[in-house]
Amino acid sequence: MPIHHRRPARAGCHPVAAWQRQQLGRPARRAIMTTARRLERATHRRGSGRHGGQLRESGLRVLWTLLHRGEGRAGACDPSLAQIAHEALLARSTVQEAVRRLEDAGILLRVPRRAMADGRWVQVTNAYLFQEPAQWRGASDTGFRSALDSDEKPEEGQGGEVLWEGSAAPAVAPERLRGLLEAVGWGSSATIS
Repeated sequence: MPIHHRRPARAGCHPVAAWQRQQLGRPARRAIMTTARRLERATHRRGSGRHGGQLRESGLRVLWTLLHRGEGRAGACDPSLAQIAHEALLARSTVQEAVRRLEDAGILLRVPRRAMADGRWVQVTNAYLFQEPAQWRGASDTGFRSALDSDEKPEEGQGGEVLWEGSAAPAVAPERLRGLLEAVGWGSSATIS
């Protein structure tokens, strides 16, 4: 019997593209969860009045739920927000914030999945892809500063070099910009006017 790739795995399920399938073994799941806990501890500041660090407890619970309970029969991690909230014992709005924080940290990528219904596109669910811990973004350099701290000007001799005056950055010569792009690895295919 031939395998039909376009047919969903179960009734009511939507087809899953090959790039949306991600098989994570137990060591990979453990590495992601351990690194996420380390990131949470590293970004937590005691006495700051905040509960937790960059991910917070809700982010860790949502990540654990996605890693261990999220994978469906079709091979994609695509539970609904209500399913994640039920498994993690959180409110749906808290799950949305936690997923946003996980995305901001570079831990996972949310792929909206849509279907055609009555002649218009409707979002059905999201597929979630996990990044390797080496590819995660570090903590933001402005993560815990208040607005008052941001307005303070550094004193003389404390670094805080002013790169330009005014509201707009100075124009960069096209050949300098081309050199910077090549150094970063974007190649010479970038068009600069």
